[in-house]
Amino acid sequence: MLKKLKSIFKTNWLATFRLNRNAGGWKAVLRMPIKVYGPLKLTLAGKIILPPDAERGTVVINSVHEDYTALTGKSELSISGVCKFGGFLRIGGDSCIIVGKDALLEIGSDTYLGRDTQIHCYKHVSIGNGVFAGETYISDSSFHPIYNKGIEKAMEGEVLIGDGVYMGFRTTLLKGTVIPQGSVVGSGAVCTSDYSQHGAAQLLICGNPAVVTAHSVTARF
Repeated sequence: MLKKLKSIFKTNWLATFRLNRNAGGWKAVLRMPIKVYGPLKLTLAGKIILPPDAERGTVVINSVHEDYTALTGKSELSISGVCKFGGFLRIGGDSCIIVGKDALLEIGSDTYLGRDTQIHCYKHVSIGNGVFAGETYISDSSFHPIYNKGIEKAMEGEVLIGDGVYMGFRTTLLKGTVIPQGSVVGSGAVCTSDYSQHGAAQLLICGNPAVVTAHSVTARF
């Protein structure tokens, strides 16, 4: 009973209402597949897509699912494009997710994004099922033109993360990054490449800039 009362008082009811209304109308508002705890800066000009059978609490923002449970500040969620949640998802506190106009962010089921996670999506970011990320920074845009031998390169490029990927503490994934399924990205790694060229799955990717250091690893969490 006490736990239920704490949950009621911690819930950000206004943000919870707005997100569920956007995702599925009044039926979703009554069912509440999305729940927000604590402060959230919310900009909602785009669209959220959920599975039609999503149950109460399928997606939790400002979730406490890590050992470190100190108080957090305000998270930010800004959706101008499309945000597609595939199922069970936990997003830690102090996180920032921005989905630009005409952009698509896809996040699969059974996925945990740790506190201080940042996702800046201006074209297409795809995160698979069963992914764990600890304080990870993901961006599919350089935010300014980049020239290589006088030739301007595109500012945006996809970021694709396969199923069952484990991303360690303070990892960075930039535009053009592809992480094969079952791979492990070591803490502090800065990824900028399509690592699927090194193998179909289960790579160990480490360093700055990140390179493949081993094959056939398995993430357990």
